[in-house]
Order: sequence, then C-alpha cells, then structure tokens
Amino acid sequence: MSIWQIDKKEMTVKAIRRAAGIGLLIMLAGAGVAVAQQSNSTTHAEAPSHSHKAHHGGQVKVAGDYHIELVAEANKYVVYLLDVRERAMDLAGVSGLAIFRDGDQTTGSQRLSANGNSYFEIPVKGQPHTAVIITFKVDGKSIIAKFDKDARYSFNFFCPQKCTGSDSNIAGNCPTCGTALADRRLIAQK
Repeated sequence: MSIWQIDKKEMTVKAIRRAAGIGLLIMLAGAGVAVAQQSNSTTHAEAPSHSHKAHHGGQVKVAGDYHIELVAEANKYVVYLLDVRERAMDLAGVSGLAIFRDGDQTTGSQRLSANGNSYFEIPVKGQPHTAVIITFKVDGKSIIAKFDKDARYSFNFFCPQKCTGSDSNIAGNCPTCGTALADRRLIAQK
C-alpha cells in the first residue's frame, strides 16, 4: 500500500480521533472562559461599600469609579467628590458644572469651584430645584450624577428585610443580610 492509498477504516479512525481532539480543545477553552467569567463576575452592586452611607448627610450617587455626594443646605449646595471607597479626594485639577432643572426644563447652570480642597459650594438663589445634575472632569474623564429633590427617587433599591443602610441606587444584594434588593419603582407600579 502506498502513502496515497489509505484504508477507509484507518481514515474513519483518524477522523474520529481528530474530531474528538478538536471537541476536547473547544470544551477546555469554553471551560476556561467560564471559569474566568465566574471569577470576575463580582458586580459593582455587590460590594459592601455600596450601601451609600452619606458621610455628610446628603444623597450619594455612583458615577463610574467615583461617588458624588450632594448636600442641600440653606441657600447653597455642597458637593463632595469621593473615590470608589467613598473617601475624600484631592480636588486639584478637577473642574465641574452644576445644571439646575425644574421639571423638564433647565433653569440654569454654574461652574463649580473648590472651597479649599475637599468640597465644592454652589450658592442657590430663589426656589429649590427639582433636580441637580453634577458633571466633573477628573483626569480627562467626564463623570455625571443626577440628584432628584425627592430623596425617595435617589435610592430605588431597598432590602425587603428592612436592614439599615441597605438602600442603594443600583441593583444588587443587601450588604447586611445578602438578600436581593427590591426595586421601589416596580413595587409602586403594582
């Protein structure tokens, strides 16, 4: 038998071995991807620091890798820019803009200037706004957070077990008991 003449039985065995080998490689590659996805699947909402404790008594919003806290005081808003662990950041080189909304209309805007190196102050004249949109430019990246006047809408998710400090503006699990957070907006529709 020459090299070019292959027995049909031998060809079938080779084809089966080759197909099994390819199938095994595909399975192993798929398992590797699944393991990698499973080990990196921790979501932003599951982190315990996302109970969004307002260190200064305001509303806290997640904006990318940052947290922004807005505190409404008499005749002014105070805005804190916090890192991912909710610690105060160095504001050198950070620029910002506050946009004021009443209903569906923009009623004004104001550039943010740091008061010292830990927070921004925004003087407010006249009627309080229904929403304030804060935009920051940090290290060339824009981060945005919208704050509604009615704090009920700032934290849409809550723990059905009523654990303290579990309110959040993103879905996830309660940092205290681990129960999945419920969405107030869906409950209100029922």
